[in-house]
Amino acid sequence: MEVVAKKISKVSIFKILYIGFTYSFGIFFVGCGIGALFGFEVVFWEEAPVTGILGLLLAIVMWPIFGFFMAAFMWPFIVFGLWIYSLRKPIGINFKQPIEGSNHQSV
Repeated sequence: MEVVAKKISKVSIFKILYIGFTYSFGIFFVGCGIGALFGFEVVFWEEAPVTGILGLLLAIVMWPIFGFFMAAFMWPFIVFGLWIYSLRKPIGINFKQPIEGSNHQSV
């Protein structure tokens, strides 16, 4: 299914970026937390390594925060680029496996 629109909402772009960055870095942060649990110095707080259970908890807490800041950093560039593109022509987005009959109104 393809949707063609003149513009995409800024909130939707941020949501897609946040979800993408957070879930994609999940394996990395959980892996670092498990490494810290076993004594590896892979999690740092104020330039000091944190190991043990605190290292695991810190990695899990840092995970969504890192996803937020990555999305917040990239978001203005992508919004600006898509705005420039929208001046030229509408954008087409292809969806795989759309949910038929869904009335879910989301931002």
